[in-house]
Amino acid sequence: MKTLVIKQTLLTCLLFLSCTGLQAQERIVEQPAFDAWSSTTLEIDKIALSDTATVFYIDAYFRPKYWIQVVKETTLRADGKTYPIKAGDGITLSEKFWMPESGEASFRLIFPPLPKGTKTVDFIEGNEEGAFKIWNIHLDGSPANSSLAGKKNPAETPVLETPILNSGIATLKGKIADYKPVFGLDGTSWSYNTLTGGVDESHFKIQPDGTFTQEIPLLHASWIHLATGFINCRVYLKPGEMTSVEINFPEICRQQSKKQKDKPSLGEKYFFTGAFAALNNEVNNRPAAPTSLSPQSQEEYIKMMSDVASMNLDEFKDYWLKRYQEAKAKLDGQTGLSEAYRTLLLQDLKLSFVQQAMSPSMIEYAYRSVNKIPRDSVLVDYVKPIPTFDYYDFIPQYISNSPLELYSNSYAYLLDALRYTNFRGEKQATEEEKVPDNTADIAKVMGTDKGILFDMLAGRRLAASIKEFKPLDEKELQLAEQTVPEIRSALLDMNDKLKQTIEENKKKSGYTVNRVNIADIPAEELFNAITTPYRGKVVFVDFWATWCGPCKAAMRASEPVKKDFVGKDIVFLYLAGENSPKGTWEQMIPDIKGEHYRMTDAQWTYICNKFGVQGVPSYMIISKDGTPTHFQVGFMGPDKMKEMLMKELDK
Repeated sequence: MKTLVIKQTLLTCLLFLSCTGLQAQERIVEQPAFDAWSSTTLEIDKIALSDTATVFYIDAYFRPKYWIQVVKETTLRADGKTYPIKAGDGITLSEKFWMPESGEASFRLIFPPLPKGTKTVDFIEGNEEGAFKIWNIHLDGSPANSSLAGKKNPAETPVLETPILNSGIATLKGKIADYKPVFGLDGTSWSYNTLTGGVDESHFKIQPDGTFTQEIPLLHASWIHLATGFINCRVYLKPGEMTSVEINFPEICRQQSKKQKDKPSLGEKYFFTGAFAALNNEVNNRPAAPTSLSPQSQEEYIKMMSDVASMNLDEFKDYWLKRYQEAKAKLDGQTGLSEAYRTLLLQDLKLSFVQQAMSPSMIEYAYRSVNKIPRDSVLVDYVKPIPTFDYYDFIPQYISNSPLELYSNSYAYLLDALRYTNFRGEKQATEEEKVPDNTADIAKVMGTDKGILFDMLAGRRLAASIKEFKPLDEKELQLAEQTVPEIRSALLDMNDKLKQTIEENKKKSGYTVNRVNIADIPAEELFNAITTPYRGKVVFVDFWATWCGPCKAAMRASEPVKKDFVGKDIVFLYLAGENSPKGTWEQMIPDIKGEHYRMTDAQWTYICNKFGVQGVPSYMIISKDGTPTHFQVGFMGPDKMKEMLMKELDK
């Protein structure tokens, strides 16, 4: 017995010494720096390096009650070699991991040991769109690398030029510092078109060396929203001139990381030169604290609806005036802003106030929302507030009718708000799909019919037809001749391009409209009538709208997938409603290969209610026997789309 006790004691000591020896060989790298990443969801709290394993201690941050996934194909890559993941601890690989109520979770990912002396490693969670990737993780405790570290922008005071109408191409040249082709970034920009009232979207490629070029047609000096990866910035541009920018991508990634943001800076994020350089550097490197009239949370929105629901017109106007004054006070309290930047911010607040106060229809909307009364139900004992001229006396106090207002993206929306407002408070006769010309009423409110505001309104009324893919008729062409030269030239150019597009669309093929005549089919029978001809084939249904940016982006992303299925038993079915203008819809679908239907409001509402379509884009997959097998809101990504269709085809 005594011998057994001695043996057990010796064994325990050996195990202890063994474990102690292993621990002595383990090296911990706390919150290692990295140079770039594809997502803010996974953060590395620490890495344990030993002779037996490489262990990543992960903290995950994501929306509560939504899932994330780490696939079993995850690898580490270092010095040209790949190290596949061995196991997960606290997470099951390739299975959905549901985030808790806190939106935070922790787990470990275990990989093979890395060779001693390895200085950096890449974390690659597969190659599908949306995969988690972290590049150049520093294992030696060194900070992230940035070739722009230490560089400084010149100390220049921005000067705000008064914009003039002058159509031309604004050129933006950029370079993403320390870019690698494996980042796989593509870029998109959005510019607010004051003439059409739309948002012009443009896409560009990032070259292997990180450079890119964009040429943006503009009617006047304005700004675009530039986005690629985690790069999101506002860039002021001028027609006929060039703006250049160097982008400190490692610093942008560092600032977004919960683990790295408090570590030493790698320098400023953006380095602009050329047109508007000083303003762009200030706006993007030293942005003002947000000031907004709109609710900033769901709780604020609910309270706003509750407050507005019982207001009369004067109370409604005073409500938004108070919110404007509060936002302005916050702006006034901010120091260090240039006068140019402060002027732009104040101008945005003024235009935002005008738009909100010009929307008293919100009172009825709030009343219905709070009392849970459907929009199409008749209101009993409710007197709808109808404003007249006197209500709008605030407009000339906050709209300056100055070209400086062209800098604001809100200006495009303001023009529409003015065009659609019935200042008289009386019912007006309108032609089908035509907005009555209320220029005289706007002039009465403003006290003048001259200035940039009226030049832009005249152009907007004519551009509205072109935007809906309707070339200008003879009467409209005569009106175009009466606009200022710059707007006239822009309108005629748009009109010529539209007519050319219409002629080109006539030659296109690969799309079918109304294979089934749905005009007289009852709503409850419609979907079956549309899909029955495709029995024996898999049907991919896309609920979309012509005005929906994400819908169009998803269509572009899905084009390569559709090409992969050419000749296969798959049908791509696109359903839109009457809120997609007919002319626009007719001219867009020639570029969208597939089967197309534009339903009435009643048909669209019935089908959306039947399948739970609460927004666009939404998608459905129908099996060969006509059974819906999948539905989701929002695009699933091209890789997932292909995987799901292949799975359905193989059944």
